[in-house]
Amino acid sequence: MFRKTFILFLTFMSLEAQSPHRLLTQKATMDNVLFLNPAKLRLMQPDEKLTFNFITSSLSLSSDSLEFIDELNSASSSTSKNQEISKLLKKNIGETLSFSAHNFSSVDQNKDDLSWSLGMAHTLDGYFITHTGFGSKGAMESFMEKYRVLIATASLKKENWDYGVNLKAMKKTRSSYNYSINEMIENDSLSDYFDNKNTQEENALAVDMGIVYAPSTINFNPNFSFSLLNIGNSSFKELGTLAQTSNIGISLTPYEELSLQIDYLDLFKNEDTQKFEDGFRVYLGKSFFNDNLTVSSGIVYNAWSFGLDYHYGIFKIGLHSYKVKEYNEKKQRRHELSLAVVW
Repeated sequence: MFRKTFILFLTFMSLEAQSPHRLLTQKATMDNVLFLNPAKLRLMQPDEKLTFNFITSSLSLSSDSLEFIDELNSASSSTSKNQEISKLLKKNIGETLSFSAHNFSSVDQNKDDLSWSLGMAHTLDGYFITHTGFGSKGAMESFMEKYRVLIATASLKKENWDYGVNLKAMKKTRSSYNYSINEMIENDSLSDYFDNKNTQEENALAVDMGIVYAPSTINFNPNFSFSLLNIGNSSFKELGTLAQTSNIGISLTPYEELSLQIDYLDLFKNEDTQKFEDGFRVYLGKSFFNDNLTVSSGIVYNAWSFGLDYHYGIFKIGLHSYKVKEYNEKKQRRHELSLAVVW
């Protein structure tokens, strides 16, 4: 199973890889703080040195989706495609199989009271919905959304306050297509399902701003934060809009290697589908062996999340499990494998 997951991981990472607003803010982890609040940049890199983060990639999908994608990939290269694909569709009729992948690379540095970062994110959110093969919907619907985001971040520290801003240049690509059984038989590999002519592209600019207040005379080292993401809304014209969201949070560090982070996203419910309980994010992490191993848990979409991260030399590997909200508003548990190279 791990071998299959790793092969799929490499497959998706080779594609130009869920929205940076959704994918990179809905996990209960500390790695996504830059996308939640730019004033927290110093938390990502507390040392005054130039740091390179490359090949920070992840693949997340449900166990059903992993099995389906693996079987679809095998059927596409099978000598008996007709029988294999028909068998696969019959097994999964009416199911929504989904996955997400992302890559984020950056260069960042802290110097005196100023922190800066320059990064590039590629994200991919995909869905396969299987049908009987008759009617206008064909045998399988394919829906893909890709984002490419160039993000520049600056954070300034003044006494107990940190102020931060993100400038984002974004490109959104959406592909949707209804495959007939004959078209599925003509595809020779999984990558063929990610390359079709029914593609739309739009560009947008966005600004995020955030502040963090850290009182110096209170136990447990609390940080109080507030951020505005996608100020003024970010329009991709016909491809939709990233709504402006207001977010608050508090973090506590009762012990040196133990951290608790509680956030509430979209305080004023600017996202139409946002329910009250959907906004809560809780992260609790404990580090061991000089911060080389981190065990974490939390709450995302009113469900438990779990994580394990290991840092060895320039490599970081992570395994996480958490719930996400799909494009059809259904919530599904995802399992994520991530790999990073940092020096």
